[in-house]
Amino acid sequence: HDSIYVLSIPITTYKSYIYCNHKPSILDKSQKSKFPLVTKIETKVTGIAAKGWNSLSTSKKSYNVKITNFIKKLLNTIPYEENCLKSFPSQTAMIREINEESLDEGTASAVVSSQIDDLNIPHHQIKPIPLLHPSFQQPTTILNQLYNFRDNAHSKHFKYAVLCGVGIPLSLPFALVPVVPNVPGFYIAYRFYCHVKALLGVKHLNYLLEVEPKRELAASQEDPKVKLETITDEKAILDTKHLSFKERVIISEKIIDDLCSEFSMDYLKDDLLKALKQESARLSKNLKVDDAVE
Repeated sequence: HDSIYVLSIPITTYKSYIYCNHKPSILDKSQKSKFPLVTKIETKVTGIAAKGWNSLSTSKKSYNVKITNFIKKLLNTIPYEENCLKSFPSQTAMIREINEESLDEGTASAVVSSQIDDLNIPHHQIKPIPLLHPSFQQPTTILNQLYNFRDNAHSKHFKYAVLCGVGIPLSLPFALVPVVPNVPGFYIAYRFYCHVKALLGVKHLNYLLEVEPKRELAASQEDPKVKLETITDEKAILDTKHLSFKERVIISEKIIDDLCSEFSMDYLKDDLLKALKQESARLSKNLKVDDAVE
């Protein structure tokens, strides 16, 4: 099923775009009813927001076009690491797969995590979550980046979530302006949502890293469906492999296009292009790995 896996796509010789690919769509209707209420509400609200954004972004009215372009510029300044964190689902909403030898006839091979105890499924019968990465990447390198996400992201996102929470009511007067949408209010509310989701992502990631990480995450560099060795600039890797202090970009727009096309991951294309742009800008400014690019 590949219902859930963690994917590491190297952007530079030191940093990767790390994404948790989670597919609730493989569940049947009765299983989806087991999702936590908060998850169901969030799905509905984000669906409504997506329709509103689609309506605004496809509008031909000149002021809507200008607003859309302005919002897109703002969105491009958001650090790509946020979406990495946001991609990790809550422990109770994770889809987990059961070892085939442990399946009874008629038993679903994938379940919502909240069902595991109800169905009396022993944890040793649950498949670990695959960690897919190129063969030149050490699993420990990826795990270290995940630990860094967890340890450094919480205070930053908590601070900005509070600031955005304060800013939302302050933006309400803009809603009184006729015709033009309350862009400041919408954007601040969206950023509040992003920071809260990132904070939850830290919590969800912590579960994978702290609750027997060797059992929950299983490195898989030779997955037959994802030959990740082809997605980076091999020459750049070889040029820098012996220079541990030298960091370089090892992905390109063409590689991103090929990757997304070959593995049907168009939904990651914008994020990967953003990661490429932001990491290139950081390296051009000679910033350290943990520094953000404004």
